[in-house]
Amino acid sequence: MSNFTSPQPSAEFSQVWRRSFGETPPLGHVLRYDFFDYWTRFHALPKSKRYADTDKEWDTVLSRANTLARECFGDHARVWVVTGCFTDSTHRDNDLPARMLMTKAMTWIDGSEDTADQSEITFFATVHDWKPRSLDGLFSEIANDQERAVLFSVNTKTVLAPYNGGFDVISLRPGKISDLESRYRTWMSNRSDKY
Repeated sequence: MSNFTSPQPSAEFSQVWRRSFGETPPLGHVLRYDFFDYWTRFHALPKSKRYADTDKEWDTVLSRANTLARECFGDHARVWVVTGCFTDSTHRDNDLPARMLMTKAMTWIDGSEDTADQSEITFFATVHDWKPRSLDGLFSEIANDQERAVLFSVNTKTVLAPYNGGFDVISLRPGKISDLESRYRTWMSNRSDKY
């Protein structure tokens, strides 16, 4: 994966993230809960199909990923790429921080869990000079459920959180979510809860 700048100070990501999202961590499933009014979801494939099986389906997944990234960030933008790892298994289970030159940015513990079940998550972040197709490798890994990451633009106050089956978007920009839903309605579920 290319287009990664030198690692930024970890405090910088933590500061810009918390200015927008407070104590909510950069995890798609937590963001969509805490910022439900600023959230929407798009499917990676027609008919809510979860995984691509053909080259044509892979083209669709990557085309939608790049279209949504462009909508969220612009044609060329500096975005934070962030991944979280359970602190006690960071080096064993996730090599994304090393491959993408990420630095440790923040930690988080889910206070809603019972104390005995709580695990600390360490987040690693890097700045990426995004342009169309520059993150196809990462999008493919996420679509195959091999990696997890979110992309965040300070300038647009928008998060793109791909997952294996689609894309969550959280945007604090007024009107952005309704605009995206209007433009890409056919990529959405027919369910009222957007799942």
